[in-house]
Amino acid sequence: MFAYVIKRLLIMIPTFFGVSMAIWLVMVLAPGRPSSGQGQAAGGEPGAKMEGRAGRNVSERIFRHQFGLNRPLFVNGWVAIEPAEVQELIRIRLEGKNKHGIKQVTQASERLEDLDRFAVPPLIELLASTTGEEQDAVLAWLRTSAFQYPPMLEKGKQRSDAEVERDRQINLENQLLDTPALGWEPGAPAEARAPVVANWSAWWAEKRTTDRWTYRDDFWERTILRLTDTQFGKYWKNLFNFDFGKSFKSNEPVTEIILGKLKYSLTLAVPSFLIAWILAVLLGVMGAANHNKPIDQGSAVLLFMLYSIPSFLAATVVQKWLAVDMGWFPVTRWESVDAHKLNTWEQFKDVLYHLWLPLLCYMYGSLAFISRQARSGMLEVMQSDFIRTAYAKGCSRQRVIWRHGVRNGMMPLITLLGTALPVLLGGSVVIESVFGIPGFGKAMLDAILNKDYNVVMAVALLSSALTLVGLLIADILYAMVDPRVSYS
Repeated sequence: MFAYVIKRLLIMIPTFFGVSMAIWLVMVLAPGRPSSGQGQAAGGEPGAKMEGRAGRNVSERIFRHQFGLNRPLFVNGWVAIEPAEVQELIRIRLEGKNKHGIKQVTQASERLEDLDRFAVPPLIELLASTTGEEQDAVLAWLRTSAFQYPPMLEKGKQRSDAEVERDRQINLENQLLDTPALGWEPGAPAEARAPVVANWSAWWAEKRTTDRWTYRDDFWERTILRLTDTQFGKYWKNLFNFDFGKSFKSNEPVTEIILGKLKYSLTLAVPSFLIAWILAVLLGVMGAANHNKPIDQGSAVLLFMLYSIPSFLAATVVQKWLAVDMGWFPVTRWESVDAHKLNTWEQFKDVLYHLWLPLLCYMYGSLAFISRQARSGMLEVMQSDFIRTAYAKGCSRQRVIWRHGVRNGMMPLITLLGTALPVLLGGSVVIESVFGIPGFGKAMLDAILNKDYNVVMAVALLSSALTLVGLLIADILYAMVDPRVSYS
C-alpha cells in the first residue's frame, strides 16, 4: 500500500502540471481584458487618469503591469523590438479606424501600452527621425512608456520608510517626464522641437545604464528576460512560491480571500454533506432491503421529485413561504446585524438559526442522488453469493444487511467521495446568492463576472488539487472496505 501511495503521489505531479497548464491557457486566451478602473492607481488614488499622456485608465495599466498581463505569452521578443515595428503601430493608430478598422487600431493601442519600458529605446530613435503629427505621437508614447508604476500597496498595509522614499523618487522621475524641457505643444515648429529631442537624448544617455534598461547591453540578462518576463514565466514563478497574486477587484491577496470565505462555505457544506450521506445510506439500505415494496417505491418517487426541482426554485419557494409569509426563519444573511454584541454561545445559535433554510436547500439535491447510488450498490450486493451463504449459515437479516451488505454496497459512495472535496470548497453559487451568504461560491461568481483572473485561477487550481487528493483517498478506502482490493 505504501508503495502504491508513493506512486500515485508521483503521478499527481505531472497531472497537476497538465491541469495547471490547461487552466492557464483558458484564462489567457479568454476574450477581454481586466476591467478598467479597478484597484488603486499610483499614489493611492483610485481610478486616477493618465491626463496629458497617451493611453487609457492608469489603474488598468498598473494592474496589467503588476500581474504580468502586459507581457507576451511564452517568449518575450520585445527585448529586441525594432523601431520600425513601433513606428508601424503608431501609424496604424494615427491613420485611424477608417483605414484599418476599429479592431486593428485597438490592438495597436493595446500593444503600445503593453510594450511599456521595452518601447523606450526604439521611441528615442524615432523621436529624432520623425516629424509633424507622427513625432507628436512618438513623444506622447515615449512619455507613457517611460512612466514608472510604484508597486501596489496591499490593503491594510502601511508603507515602510524605504518604500516611501522609493515611491517619492519614482514620482519625481515621473513628474520630470511632464516638464516643458521634455515636451512641446502639438504642431510646434521644428526649432521648438530640436531642444526637446536633445534633452531626451541626454535623458536616455543617463537612464540606459539603470536597472530598467541594462538588458540591452547584457546578453545573459536579455536571454533570461526572454524566457521569464512572460505571462507563462510569471505564472509558474508565482505558482512554485504558492503565491496566487492579488485580486484585481479589491487588491487583497488571493490566499486571504480564499481563507476568509472558507468559514462560510464549510459551515454550510460540511453539515449538509454529513447529513445527506448519513440519510442517503439509511434510505439506500431501506430501499434495497424492501425492494419493490411500497416503501421503496414511495421513497423513489419522492427522491426523484426532489432531484428534479432546481435549487434556485426550491430556495426561492422556501424563502418566500417559511421566511417571508410564516416568519419562522430569517430571509437572508449569515447572521443577525447585531451578532457582534452576542456571546459565543448566542452567536452559535444565531448562525444556526440563519442556516436552517440554506442547509435544507443545499442538502436535498445531493440526498436524492446519493441515496439512489447507495440503493443500487446495495441491491447488487444483496444478490451476491456471499449474502446467500451468510443466510445459509443462520445469520440474522439485520446482521447480513449491516455486517456484510453495507460494507460492500457502499463502493459507489466511495467513488463519489473522491469528487466531494472540491465541492466542499466551492460551496453553492445559487444557495449563497439567494440567501446572501458571503461564501466561496458567490465570491467565485463575482470573480468571473469581474474578470478577476487571479481568484478564478486560484480556485480552479485548488479544486484540481483537491480532486486528485480525493481520488487518492477513495482508492485507499477501496482497499480498507473491500478485502478483495489490494495494491501490494
